[in-house]
Amino acid sequence: MTFSIVVPTSSVIAVLPGDPYKVCVIEQNGKHKGRLTLVGGKVIMPEQTHEQCALEEWDQEAGGKNAKLLDLSLWAIKTDAHSDVRPATLGKLTHDLCAEALRATAVTGHYGCPDYIYLAKVEGEPFPFDGEAKSCKFIDVRDVPWTATEAESRYGAQHDLILMVYRLWLSGRPVGISDFADFRALRAKLRDLLAGLKD
Repeated sequence: MTFSIVVPTSSVIAVLPGDPYKVCVIEQNGKHKGRLTLVGGKVIMPEQTHEQCALEEWDQEAGGKNAKLLDLSLWAIKTDAHSDVRPATLGKLTHDLCAEALRATAVTGHYGCPDYIYLAKVEGEPFPFDGEAKSCKFIDVRDVPWTATEAESRYGAQHDLILMVYRLWLSGRPVGISDFADFRALRAKLRDLLAGLKD
């Protein structure tokens, strides 16, 4: 029997000052099959807030050349517990804040439940710091393609969907709490929402 555990996370939509369509993504070294993701990671409970997590993950994954985040603000909260499910150990998911005898216990991690998604501007040049990222680069969210399934996407943790909703937000569509509650429904809905979009 494998236990399931929800894993609170924070993610950052980090944009170029003066061009909110250009968002920093990282190419993963090992996780997510090496695909692209936003900068982010697990919140260390209970001593870390979501905001502290976002800032610390940025420093670890993209702050190698002293790039900083400015004007960090909460943009949305993802609540879908099934958008990023991966096998792990209890020790990994709790940062070893569990009994030593339980650290190797196999669990299923429901990452990003919740995921606090922050918006910020980047000062400096993002660059990998801790080895988790292979590279950092800015992509134009207007170039993020819609795919019918998660498997077809070049983005891990279904971050392509977050970037598409962000693009719609830039075009004037408000972000609703229901947008990030069911990623399967969101993927289907985005095809029509993006079809007639004029940026």
